[in-house]
Amino acid sequence: KQWYQRRVAITVGSLSLRSNKISCTDIALFSTALATNKSLTNLSLHNNSIEDEGAQHLARGLRMNRTLLTLNLSGNKLTDVGTKALSEILTSLTLSHEEIVARRKLISENKSALATDDPPTTPGGRTKDRPGSNSRTGSHTALDKKGKGGASGKGNKKQDKMEKPGTKDGRKSDMGNKGKDDKRKGAADAKKGNIKKGTAGKKYQEEKEQEPEVVEFSNPLLESNMSEKEGKIVVPGNYALTCLNLNNNAIDDNGITYLYKALHFQENSTMKRGIKGLLRLTLKNNRYDNESRYYTELVDIMTRRDPFYEQPLIEEDQSNITAQT
Repeated sequence: KQWYQRRVAITVGSLSLRSNKISCTDIALFSTALATNKSLTNLSLHNNSIEDEGAQHLARGLRMNRTLLTLNLSGNKLTDVGTKALSEILTSLTLSHEEIVARRKLISENKSALATDDPPTTPGGRTKDRPGSNSRTGSHTALDKKGKGGASGKGNKKQDKMEKPGTKDGRKSDMGNKGKDDKRKGAADAKKGNIKKGTAGKKYQEEKEQEPEVVEFSNPLLESNMSEKEGKIVVPGNYALTCLNLNNNAIDDNGITYLYKALHFQENSTMKRGIKGLLRLTLKNNRYDNESRYYTELVDIMTRRDPFYEQPLIEEDQSNITAQT
């Protein structure tokens, strides 16, 4: 237990705990850590002793987690009960009383932070940090604009012109333009340098374009796309999880039905928001019927959602071609 607590506290991006005889009691520690974790993107729990209770712990941890992308639970002892718990978090979530209280607290903190960003104002509409001008400062400003040559300020215009720096006998000096010439020369040199580095810059740009686009998810407690159902607050489920491996478990036809309903819900709701949700699901070597209706439809949904799936080309009927010839 102490080893797990230390391991969970470490900030990592990928964590593999394959073949470590991890039980449901052990996995409860991860559920607590996953709820608030902001760094772990890949978690492998392949070939352990995780049963339905452990899957329920993981599902509770994934309710508020929007960082984990890949979860490997192959080679465990999950049945339709654990599959149902994992499927439910992929659809929508009904906030508990504790989560509603936490939501209100976050909203209040955000409002307070926004209020402190604006400078405090006085009843007169002036900020305390920079008081407004009064008549006395305004009179001084007016006097400064008039100059030294009387009220009109016209008397010493020629003299002021003669005394401007960078001039001699009323004519502009060439020294004033020297700095501008240097700047132009520096800009030209910089442009030449960019031309030399053009190949490296182009390569960097191509690499930048090839990087996959990462969708950043906000805190689910602050989700704007919320609804109310039977007096309870409902928010979207976990659409950050993209890969789920459930090979070599004990999932039957009921578990396949739960997964189908979850993926059908995601396909009808997330695509409207530009979010795809779960993209890969593997279910080899379980106890379901390969010819069942829900399994066939689940395979059809996941085939379309797979990012490497390519729509087959429609081939022209060969019999029509033969008849025409």
